[in-house]
Amino acid sequence: MMVKDITSLNPVDMSENEIMSYLPHRPPMLMLDKVTGYNKLEIHAEKYLDNDAFYFQGHFPGKPMLPGVMIVEAIAQAGALIAALNGNFDHEKSLLAFAGIDKAKFRQSVYPTETLCVHTKIVKQRRILYKFEGHAMVGSKLVANVNFSATQIPKTI
Repeated sequence: MMVKDITSLNPVDMSENEIMSYLPHRPPMLMLDKVTGYNKLEIHAEKYLDNDAFYFQGHFPGKPMLPGVMIVEAIAQAGALIAALNGNFDHEKSLLAFAGIDKAKFRQSVYPTETLCVHTKIVKQRRILYKFEGHAMVGSKLVANVNFSATQIPKTI
């Protein structure tokens, strides 16, 4: 997998509060702290992994590490955010939910106090269905990559 050069993204300094104005996720399930860059199709975001985060408490005692599903969730939240930021759907009335996860690969463990950097790209959009690809890094090390799809659903039941 080729790791994207993020210099082609428009630099921003988007805070967690700004992210929450676009995404329905809230702590402790919000997996993005800030966005450092994006353009029409791609986004780069970060999550500092606090030692006290709930997902480290039982995964694994004595050797805490970030569950792979949380890495995939962070990459997916970045995908939903780039779609919302670009006005691809009305984030006040709808949200994006997983439709499928393909080719997830976990290459290295992620530990407390590290910063997870995620990069997600919209590969294709057809009406309410989106296809994404993304990867996560810690420092210069690739820790995971995944292709996934999501569909737009109403926020209210």
